[in-house]
Amino acid sequence: MPLTAAIDVSTGQPAARSLRVNLRIMNPAGGRVAILNPDMGVPSPAMNRPFSQEVFQISLLISLGYLSISVTDESGKELARQSIPTSATPPLRPRLELGSGDPFEVAIPLDSFYQLESKKAYRVALEYGDQDLDSLGRDSGDSPVKANQLTSAIDPGSEE
Repeated sequence: MPLTAAIDVSTGQPAARSLRVNLRIMNPAGGRVAILNPDMGVPSPAMNRPFSQEVFQISLLISLGYLSISVTDESGKELARQSIPTSATPPLRPRLELGSGDPFEVAIPLDSFYQLESKKAYRVALEYGDQDLDSLGRDSGDSPVKANQLTSAIDPGSEE
């Protein structure tokens, strides 16, 4: 049985400038499944990165092709993602082993990658893993781990 994925959105997020989602992946199967470890390490202090460790990690996952994010507005227009240079190629960490019922989450600060407006709903679609290296959440060749969310809960609310 393949892994399941869902996008969790906190309803208590105050503003578009701080909107974040969590990609929650779970192994509903009876056995253990190995999946790509999202830990991309810590950037060297000499890199002088002006953004958080979380943004660095998500940027690396995107640039290496392990995470794809698509955000569309209410009219169906896809928003342009802001590029955040990482200038690093870290070694892959050992895969995560998920036992039956085990979940893990990848926090994604959407506000760091997209220009979101308050009081608008957005569709967020995520895909996690690497098909070429077979390090997806796979069990006997199942599909990539994907999640898609369209709900008013993604509405970032009013700027305060």
